[in-house]
This record gives sequence, structure tokens and C-alpha cells, in this order.
Amino acid sequence: MKRQALRIDLLEDCIFSARAATEGGHQSLDRIPGAALLGVAANQFYSDLNRRDAYTLFHSGKLRFSDAMPWDGGLLGWPVPLCWHYEKLGGYKEIEQNITRLKADRLVNRLHDSDEQQKQIKQLRGGYVHADGRYSQPARELRLKTAIAPETGRAAEAQLFGYDALLRGQRFMAFIEADDDMDQEQFDQIVDALTGERFLGRSRSAEYGRCRITKVDQAPPVFGESNGVIILWLLSDLALADAFGQPKTEPAPEDFALEGCQIDWSRTFLRTRRYSPWNSARRGYDSERLVIEAGSVITLSGKPDHADALQRLHEKGAGLYREAGLGRIWVNPPLLATARPQFDELSLYARADGEVKEPANDPLIQWLERRADIDWRETIETLVREHLKNYRQAILQARRFNGITGDVDYGPSRSQWSKVGSIARDQSGQAIFNHLFGDHAYIKPEGEGWNIEIPAEEGGQPPQKLADWLKAKLAFDTITGKIPDAHKNRAYALFIRMLADRITDTL
Repeated sequence: MKRQALRIDLLEDCIFSARAATEGGHQSLDRIPGAALLGVAANQFYSDLNRRDAYTLFHSGKLRFSDAMPWDGGLLGWPVPLCWHYEKLGGYKEIEQNITRLKADRLVNRLHDSDEQQKQIKQLRGGYVHADGRYSQPARELRLKTAIAPETGRAAEAQLFGYDALLRGQRFMAFIEADDDMDQEQFDQIVDALTGERFLGRSRSAEYGRCRITKVDQAPPVFGESNGVIILWLLSDLALADAFGQPKTEPAPEDFALEGCQIDWSRTFLRTRRYSPWNSARRGYDSERLVIEAGSVITLSGKPDHADALQRLHEKGAGLYREAGLGRIWVNPPLLATARPQFDELSLYARADGEVKEPANDPLIQWLERRADIDWRETIETLVREHLKNYRQAILQARRFNGITGDVDYGPSRSQWSKVGSIARDQSGQAIFNHLFGDHAYIKPEGEGWNIEIPAEEGGQPPQKLADWLKAKLAFDTITGKIPDAHKNRAYALFIRMLADRITDTL
């Protein structure tokens, strides 16, 4: 099987909604769903493929984009298994040097201890566990926002909403996997399309979603042999369907191609959820999914009819939507093999990095950080208004200079400026300027619309092409001269996006 691990560094806060409801509190997933990575790849390749190849790559499950889990540089985090319990009101974790670690002697694995306990125990839910016992919960933050009324430019009435987002500065890891019969060149093209600076999640046209994706080497979960009992640990949500195509939440051995086995319900721990994923290409919601949640544990007894069934299940998963990361399963994981989990020694990476730091609790520090973030955005907003005014004036002068009446389209079209905005959404900083005006420029003096002549600002000088005028006005250093170094790349990307959108709206 072909496999490539991808490291994902969040350069900005990222939003991945847990549900599609527009009312009530917004909640983000604590991981990056595989569907987000699939969307990035499909955006670049789907329109150029015939129907057969498009189905094979993005719908058949032969190519799989896994969910991205927390990663400390060495050990990957896995969803906490629901078979782990702890004594209610008792401490099950310890914090030392900013590292949170589970206490193995305080955890009870109900797979191996199903008798009634003398003390009341509680199921451990949420978060991620690493092989060294480290317990991590990706940092999130809720920000309140308000919609802007286009006619007044002020906050719209009754339009307050909030976004719960994964905080920037965190690291995640995902796997891109494909069956052996997939063309190696196609697989490499998909992986290359994902690497670099990309935008993931919701609200990508605003300040959310920018991340950096790089290829790394990382071993997959180790397949464990069966000793009469088969333990399935769900590493992602699992979507099952019955013989009539209807979703179901009661798994059966045939759902995993494990005919000949029986499910041991006394040692099976399940949780479910339902959601409707948003499809950006179709601008609408896909059909609702009813899934068994990641972290659930299913236990089977007996021996499967096919000798290689467990190996196939471990590598390829089960259920529907496997191309989007669903259905990933760890068969017979070592962490669940004993009554008390047996953790490795604390990772060197954990000692060096520690936990992801939560935002400072001090109100003054939080206010100062928000103020610094607001200041450069206000600077960009002012620059956008100024450049929009200058652009309109330049086009008006060009019409007068060339004798073009107002009822005739003149200059770059709406779609051309929309493309400029798309370029700014896919890249950042100097890379945007190079794409627009570099060696293979999108805005070039001989290009249709960009080649109109505008009179020189100084008298006696020959007219210049609009492309050259824009190149001078939109220079990276010119726009970001008053922006702090830490925000220059984000600020320039935001400036180009906003300017392109404003010009598009006026055409």
C-alpha cells in the first residue's frame, strides 16, 4: 500500500465545524477532517479529470485522506478509547513541566475488567493519548463577530455570531494512503498538490485557515495479532449502512468483512453523532451522516473466515466515506491489550515542546494581543479604501485619455479580478506578488484588460500600461511598510483579497 505522512502547521486559526446548524453555540472539531485535505486536492485536479478517473481518485476509497491528529514531532496522538474509565472524583492525570500525562495505575480498561466495581467509575472521554501516556487536547478559542451591513458599513442588526477555532501554532499529522493498484505518478501528484501553504476549513476568505503542509516520515499504527479476541479501536468516525443503504449505528461482523466472528456487546463501547458536511464545490450541504464516533471500541470473538481479513481491515478501514478519512481502524492495538495501559517512556519531543499553550488568562495581556491584531487590520482596511479610490480614478482617466465612453466595458473584467482574489487566498506574502507580477505573471502588460493605457501621473511622461501601474502601486514593501514583521505576509494576503473583492463588487 502507498502511504505518505503529512505534517500540518497551523499558521492561522482554523475552523472545522462539528455540526452544520446555524443556531446555537458553534463548536469546532479538535482535529482536521480528511475531507478538508480531499477538498484541496480535488480543487486542483477534479475539473481536468474524466468521470472514471475522478471517481477512482476522489470517490472510490482507493485513495484515502485521513483525519489529521495532534503531533508533537515524534509521537502521534490517538482518540482516547471509550473503554478506559477512572474513579469518579479521583485524579487520573498529572501535570509536570507543562506536560499532562495519564496515570496508568488510575485507569481501568473495561475490556478486561467487566465485573462490577466497588467504587464508582466514569468513562474517559475526549482528548488524545500518545504512546508515552501523554494526554493532549488541541487548544481552541471562541471569537465573537458580527456581520457588516453593506449599505451602511456598520454592524448589522441582530447578526452577532461566534467561531470556535483551533488556535494557530499547533501541529497535526495526516496520512495519504492508496491501494497498490493506484498509479504512482498520480499518487505523487496528489501529495505534491497538498504540500506548501494552503487554506483549510471555514472562513478562508477572512483571517482563518492558512497552514503549511510538508511531507515527513512517520510509521503507521502497528497491526496486532489476534488471540481469539479481536479489538477494533476507531481512529476516526465510522459510517455504516444496512442492506437497503440506510445508515445504522449497530455494527455487525459483516460490516468489517469478519464473517465467522461475533460481536461481544459486553465489551463494546460506542458513541454516535450526526452532522451534514458542507460541500464548497456544490455550495450546499451533503446528505446527513449518522456515524459512530472516533474513540469507540468494538470487541469480537471467534476467527474470521478469511485469513487476511484483519490485515485488510487495519490497512483499508471499513464503512462509507473512507476517501474523506472515515472508517480508519486500529486492529488489536497494544494500548488496549492489558487491564492497565502500558505506556512507553516519555518522548524526548514531549520534554522539549510540552503542551500546546492556552491563551494567557490575564485580561490585560489578552486585550493587548487583540489590540495589536486589530491595529494592523485597521491599517489594511485604510489602504484598501485608498487604493480602491486610486484605481477607480485611474480607470476614469484612462477612459478620458483613450476616448472610451462609460457604456463600454473597459479594463480588467470581473472574472479577472476574482482570479486575483483566488490567488491571494491560496498563497501569502511575497509569493502572491510574484504570482501576480513575476516571471509567469497573471497581470502582464500584454494581457487583455491589463494592457489599457493610463496617463502618467507626472505631466510630459508617456502613458503606461495598467499592469505596470498596478505593479508599482501593489508592491509588497509598499503595502506592508507600516505592518509589524510578524504580520506582513498575512496582511498582504488580506489586502489583495479585500481589494480584489471590492473591485469585483463594483464591476
